[in-house]
Amino acid sequence: MASSTSIAARRTVVVTVVVLVILLLLLGGLLALNYLLRQPADFEGQETGDRNWLFSIYGHEGDLLRRPSSAAFDSQGNIHIADTGKNRILVFDADGAFVAAYGTPGNGPLELSGPVDVAVSDDGRSYVIDRSSSKMVVYDQSRNPVDSIDFPDDTPMSVTVAGDELIVTTASGVLVGTLDGELQTGYVARGPEPGQFNRPNGVAVGPDGTLYVADTLNYRIQAIGTDGEVRWTYGEPLPPEQAIRFDDPSRKFGLPASIAADDSGFLYVVDGLNGEVHILEQGDGSFVEIIGDIGHNDGFFYYPDGIDYRDGRIVVADRFNDRVQVFSVPTAATGLERFLPFAPWLLLPLALLLLIPVLRRGRSNVVTPAFADRLATDESRGEEVAAVLKRVVGTPAVVTLHSDDYDKLKWIQRKIDEDRVTTLMDEHGLARQDAEALDIAIRTRGKKVLLTDDAVLSALAIDYGLTVVSYEEILETLDATAHPAEQAVEETGADSEGGDR
Repeated sequence: MASSTSIAARRTVVVTVVVLVILLLLLGGLLALNYLLRQPADFEGQETGDRNWLFSIYGHEGDLLRRPSSAAFDSQGNIHIADTGKNRILVFDADGAFVAAYGTPGNGPLELSGPVDVAVSDDGRSYVIDRSSSKMVVYDQSRNPVDSIDFPDDTPMSVTVAGDELIVTTASGVLVGTLDGELQTGYVARGPEPGQFNRPNGVAVGPDGTLYVADTLNYRIQAIGTDGEVRWTYGEPLPPEQAIRFDDPSRKFGLPASIAADDSGFLYVVDGLNGEVHILEQGDGSFVEIIGDIGHNDGFFYYPDGIDYRDGRIVVADRFNDRVQVFSVPTAATGLERFLPFAPWLLLPLALLLLIPVLRRGRSNVVTPAFADRLATDESRGEEVAAVLKRVVGTPAVVTLHSDDYDKLKWIQRKIDEDRVTTLMDEHGLARQDAEALDIAIRTRGKKVLLTDDAVLSALAIDYGLTVVSYEEILETLDATAHPAEQAVEETGADSEGGDR
């Protein structure tokens, strides 16, 4: 049998070590990449606390906002503001310049008497929640009112557009429907348990379809997967009689008033009582950062309410400061930019992969029964041929019969595919033992040589794209070559390799 210190064994050890090192490097690179991409970028701002504040909207030409409750982006980046105190919707462009106003004050079905939330679909339709009239007014692309949807049994709280879905929260839960205003399904159950709600005042939808609900009077955020199951909660219901003055580390919010989700894995939750915007991880609800504080300067809030996100910006309805504030926030590119300086190092494992073909030069020598018999009975040259081959692959029957023939020859047993063997016998008229050897050679991966003296089998093997070496070719190469004996099979095989089938 072959010695454990053979060259083949040493090569196997080297290749194994190299592969393990490469796998460890790749794993480390993936962990580093995950860390870099998931790290929230720093909120760089001035010492006064304005951080990523860009600008504020107070109104236009002396016509000021009055207690704005909501602000939402449209597909063009315009900002639609629910100007609650003046029963209208105002539109400003991405730089804060006035664009238009719509909505008629009044108590009619298509009029507004207390608009508290607005959302805009990508096709330009607007949806406005009028809480005091318990209805939602729908506006077309020209901002004309076209429909009014009443909520006689529950109070509407907020409206959100997510792709082709319209999501409305009520005092008892969440309704989901079409952009035509048909609310067909949802999660409606009032209470403090997970999956129940108490006057939720806003929802956001993550890139993976997870629904994030600002469960306002349960003082928490709930993440609901596309299967309807609660994935996580952040915060918990408070004792109703103590809610205003309840001061405990378990309390996460003064009052979660609204919520928005970006495409970088973050949530932005407006804390109406504390004048803050909390930033959470979408994946598990872990706390990241806070924007703002109670105050009247730019970047501060005074009882803020609605929030929305689009293209690296958030807009916040700073209600009791009678304004809307716009902030820039990190986008997905921030994580990628952090990754790029490390990219050359993470490419190192790929370069090391190129070393494997160099280190692994061995091949599988598949032996036919006739070849094995000749090798076993060749008393004059058998030892030399065995030393050249080092190891051979054979069927269970051949290996069982010849495994003890030479100490320097290692035998490897491979199973046969009965269906393929039968096919080879039927299609090519092969004897079973030759069909078994050919089957093993065809299915063996990597470099492979079929050892046979049979001319018919040799021609067939070449048609299958195999390299074929005969006993006589090995002896001739041993006699003629000045190279080390172990190269004999490789040099002989180079002259008899078949083309691709």
